[in-house]
Amino acid sequence: MKVTGVSVYRVAFKPMAEGAAHSVLPVLVETDQGIAGAGEIGLAYGAGGRAAAELLLELARKHLIGRNPFHTEAISDAMRRATFWGHVPGAIFGAAISALDEACWDIKGKALGQPVHMLLGGPCRDRLRLYCNGWYRKLGPPAAYAEAARGVVARGFTALKFDPMKLDASGHSAHPNRELPRALENLAVERVAAVRQAVGPDIDILVELHGNMWPMDSVRFGRRIAQYSPFVMEEVADAEDATAAREVGVQTGIAIAGGERLSTLGDFRRHFEARAFSLAQPDMGIAGGFTGLRAIAALAAAHGVFVQPHNCGGPVSTAACVHLSFSIPNFLIQEIFPVWPEDSRLDLVDAPYERTIVDGHMPLPTRPGLGIELDLDRLKSAECLSA
Repeated sequence: MKVTGVSVYRVAFKPMAEGAAHSVLPVLVETDQGIAGAGEIGLAYGAGGRAAAELLLELARKHLIGRNPFHTEAISDAMRRATFWGHVPGAIFGAAISALDEACWDIKGKALGQPVHMLLGGPCRDRLRLYCNGWYRKLGPPAAYAEAARGVVARGFTALKFDPMKLDASGHSAHPNRELPRALENLAVERVAAVRQAVGPDIDILVELHGNMWPMDSVRFGRRIAQYSPFVMEEVADAEDATAAREVGVQTGIAIAGGERLSTLGDFRRHFEARAFSLAQPDMGIAGGFTGLRAIAALAAAHGVFVQPHNCGGPVSTAACVHLSFSIPNFLIQEIFPVWPEDSRLDLVDAPYERTIVDGHMPLPTRPGLGIELDLDRLKSAECLSA
């Protein structure tokens, strides 16, 4: 079997309620045996998606087309080691490598008639526990957060995540820039308190800070919300600062999560050695796909760290995260965005996993490969780049 072609699609979607726009970037890798695999560039938001798409095609021409897609270790190594900048890839380079790796694993599963999680060693559990993100769009007052959180629990979720500083008092986009203004701090604390009171003591609350603050303010805020028993605080300092993340955890007594912006095994090694994370959150779409995340998960286990693949992209990203999460022993919980009325991005594939959630859990996939197929008719209207 040989790879014969690669295509990247850029599908723009309207902004979500709080103003965040997505351009989902699914990838299709085709072979001479008629089997095609799907991947996704992990840069659906923020800058860099278009650059990653162009780089992906360059890498595909040099290191993938004409090769056997089963050789994922060798292909991944070549894309890093034989490209100079790939030694320390960063998000854009990492996103290109990751999407191609995901697609190759999808091809392997389809060719062998097995779900990807079986190729990774088989399932370690019967279902995945999920936490719900994205439920607090356009909300302002703490009481509105409380009502929405009760709605999440009513849908069967036993855990939820939110950034209590992402929106201002009117529900519009806002976030601190290193320094946390006192008024926003007070509002954020009130939101956390309201959510805890609304959901009770048995629901896990994950508090996201998005790396927007420096340690002093994260420590002060963390000490104020510690009484509400957060499951973790996420991205409590600049993404690359392992020492700061550890310090916030030590001074607040709260478990720290992070890693969605890290792209190499070395990045995670530094954080694990510093004891910065209790929960590592590598992104399938920038940290090397299955080949990269398997190594990160193994290294995390050696340091007693749980893993939760970061997942804030499209339905191919979700599929990849689900298979990885089923296969690793040190999985803890999986991020998911539930189906929203405006969320037509799920229609990019035939059977999105987001629509299989039962009581806040994901059932074990049984279809070969990633268990999804890109809707090529839906993608005909999208911008397409090919190699």
